[in-house]
Amino acid sequence: MAFERKDHFYKRAKKEGLASRAAYKLLEIQKKFKIWRPGDRILDLGCAPGGWLQILAKEVGPKGRIVGVDRLPLKIQPPPNVVFLQTTIEELVLDNPVDVILSDLSPDLSGIAFRDTYLSYELAKKVWELGQKNLKKNGNMVIKIFPGEESNRLKTELKNGFAKFHLFVPQATRSASSEVYWICLSLNQ
Repeated sequence: MAFERKDHFYKRAKKEGLASRAAYKLLEIQKKFKIWRPGDRILDLGCAPGGWLQILAKEVGPKGRIVGVDRLPLKIQPPPNVVFLQTTIEELVLDNPVDVILSDLSPDLSGIAFRDTYLSYELAKKVWELGQKNLKKNGNMVIKIFPGEESNRLKTELKNGFAKFHLFVPQATRSASSEVYWICLSLNQ
């Protein structure tokens, strides 16, 4: 099937005023796994152009707080309960622990499968390291990854680090994409 940039989810996002079609992936993840609650503190990694931030700001409500991080600028004005930091995951320093870490990080894709999956694994590993330092006990984490052989050890670490672990591919994921979301529920620490 040919790549269809302006598919159903793209057109729906534009119609509903969302920054990206990825918002529907997040909504589906939340519906199935109940990742966050109103009032939660959330770290959203790879948040540009801002589709997830739009959803999260409404869902956590005025008492919730979201820190969005991306090396690229947002295409939206951040809602009042969102702080946006234009930086990389390597340079990020958090002052307070969070209830949830969401990562939609992706490497710059080259089309060379081994390279792309390895770089995705490297990003996922950095998210887990950040989670070990900044995620509250019983906190939840979602990591997008382009899985490859090298990611198996990290997957095992996550299964041991959380009470529940799931692989999930939302319906809004493009059919040509190999991306998978690792759903990590209730940090054991």
